Amino acid sequence: MATKPPPGGFFVSRRRAGPAEIVSAAAIMKNKVDYQSNDYDRQSQRFVIPLYIKDDLDNFEFSSTGTLAKYKGHHYILFAAHALAGNLDFDRVHIFGADGQFHQIKALSIGHHVFSDQDIVIVDCFNQVMDGKNYFNLDQHSLIGFEKKVFAWTGFPASLSNSKQVHRSNTPDKLKERFVSVTDHGSYFNNARYFTIHAKLKANNKIQIAGVYNRKNVNLKYKGNASTGPHPKGMSGGAMYFFAKDTILKSSLDETFRFAGIGIEYKDNTIIGVPRSKIVELLELFDKEMPLRLALASNHDPDNGAGQN
Repeated sequence: MATKPPPGGFFVSRRRAGPAEIVSAAAIMKNKVDYQSNDYDRQSQRFVIPLYIKDDLDNFEFSSTGTLAKYKGHHYILFAAHALAGNLDFDRVHIFGADGQFHQIKALSIGHHVFSDQDIVIVDCFNQVMDGKNYFNLDQHSLIGFEKKVFAWTGFPASLSNSKQVHRSNTPDKLKERFVSVTDHGSYFNNARYFTIHAKLKANNKIQIAGVYNRKNVNLKYKGNASTGPHPKGMSGGAMYFFAKDTILKSSLDETFRFAGIGIEYKDNTIIGVPRSKIVELLELFDKEMPLRLALASNHDPDNGAGQN
């Protein structure tokens, strides 16, 4: 049986987002805010999403970060396996939608696999694409034209989350009014604030990618000098990527952002992640171990549900 999209078609479509696509704000929000990001930053943070865990009382607690990627025609959500620590059921992992509701990522997928040894969860969404979001193209690997000694890590620190825990008593309309905002550039979610770290590369091999992030006496792009920078807790599962020289938007996202790995851990002023080569290896292994996904994909009804702009 084919996996059906979540009810309401809240943000999922079966087409691919363009390099500068912005979700239409007309149908999802009333209030306006001052969104403090430039075009480059807006595009870079669209590769990641905040993840929430549904607890035993049906409340939702901020967990970590998910990264969006595509490879060989499939679209994936990647996140850190330790988000499922304590034998937490995958069914409990949710994302927040523009309709003000939390949705299981399982409902978007045709299969998933937990690679505990590598601390990676792969969720195969096949042709389900989130409107207004970007997907790293893992089919591309050349670093010509990219900074090679520095990488960026983008995610959602828990310290910057406006929704560490969302009580079950909140209605979708109330959450939509509270967390979905409109600007002149389109709409965005303010339930969690993204943060990007530029780290000097220490290692990039088949086992790990690592870089330096010293939180002391940092210069924050939009706030200036600070004695201490945000702690990366909550950014686990976030995207590590190389960026085009001069950190400017090129003619396409593929020419601007090159996937480098998934950030997993921060200790002793060092960011540690799973490198691109290992992620691709796990995707290939996933394909071999999950042949049933091919049947599910072929049975997907292309006319069943559509996203909204």
